[in-house]
Amino acid sequence: MLRNDADRAFDALDNWITDNGWAGYDPYDVKGQDWYVRMFGWQNWPSRKLRSALALIERRLPPAGLRRVLRVPKAINAKGMGLLANAYLIHSEASSDGTSRAKADAILGWLAENPSEGYPGICWGYPFHWQSRVFLPRGTPSVVVTATVGDAWLRHYETTNSGRSLEILEGIAEFITRGLNRPVDDEDRLCFSYTPLDDFKVHNANLFAAAFLAKFGRITGNEDCLQLALRSVGYALDEQNDDGSFYYWGSEPPTVVDHYHTGFVLRHLHTVLRCTDAQHIAKPLQRAYDFYLDRLFDPDGAPRFTPNARFPIDVHSCAEALLCINQLAQSFGGRQALEPTFRFIQENMLSDGGWYYAGLRSRAGKVHPVRIPYLRWGQAWMLLALASIAATTGSGTESASEGTCA
Repeated sequence: MLRNDADRAFDALDNWITDNGWAGYDPYDVKGQDWYVRMFGWQNWPSRKLRSALALIERRLPPAGLRRVLRVPKAINAKGMGLLANAYLIHSEASSDGTSRAKADAILGWLAENPSEGYPGICWGYPFHWQSRVFLPRGTPSVVVTATVGDAWLRHYETTNSGRSLEILEGIAEFITRGLNRPVDDEDRLCFSYTPLDDFKVHNANLFAAAFLAKFGRITGNEDCLQLALRSVGYALDEQNDDGSFYYWGSEPPTVVDHYHTGFVLRHLHTVLRCTDAQHIAKPLQRAYDFYLDRLFDPDGAPRFTPNARFPIDVHSCAEALLCINQLAQSFGGRQALEPTFRFIQENMLSDGGWYYAGLRSRAGKVHPVRIPYLRWGQAWMLLALASIAATTGSGTESASEGTCA
């Protein structure tokens, strides 16, 4: 039975994470080092060429060995910690496992002691520099990180009614509503920025904010947060493509449609629908989910990277596929797609060491695993996905993993 298999897979991965500890490598840690930024961080033609050459070299070398040679340290990532805490809380609720609850409490304690400083409310960022369209220094708070951490605090508050958790949730809501920019802000539409330092219009990031505000508004009775969530959804739905898909960037010429960002968008739209009962979301979400199941999976259950490319098969897409189907099947069906994807992951992505490969790449007609256990990017997301499937109750029409309204 899938639930039992997922529970066993959870236990195995939990054992590896417990042995490994909270610190780990990340796909972005090399480029986020101080020396890398000093040497290659300039936004000019030579630096761009050098970065491209280094990226090619990086793809050809063993990723864990490369990091040891470059002395890139393992780091604790707040987003990974939020994912782990949420996974352990789900597992504890479903199995009455005191060990998982103790692990969640320890992680939440670390998060409470290690927020980003100097911004409104309470927020978290990444432990490395991040070069996007603007330079984001280490620790710059991100709505994606903060809302992910917020999901764990929401679950903790719902199960404990803890005053401390409520204070932290109020601080997270304050960061989202006061600390982020609003590059789109009119009567019916709102887009939250990715960080306080940019004006990016990124659909999944905007909807991370919407989903948190919807859940927070629902459990606290905060109508203002519910309305902000609906306006945020209004911007996303205005940008939906005719085939049901969503590009990564909003308000721009066509960009990429990929697996895990699409999954984020779908889950967050579903969360807002569940928390607000705003039925105008249902039909666009059904179209998006139909596109997702039809265009972003192969017959063997593998999550495609994009509609036009099977490879690379990314661990992040694998975990998101499990999370997305498990959640949306509650309302829109499609649960039959869950098992082949789970089997594909267990047969092709699981290493002999008990952790999941970063991905599978195709080169010269052969498929090669990317042999590194990225903690935040892969293991933490996968632990959450496995916990969510194992916690699915009854006939699978309702998931205990998603809380009151998600």
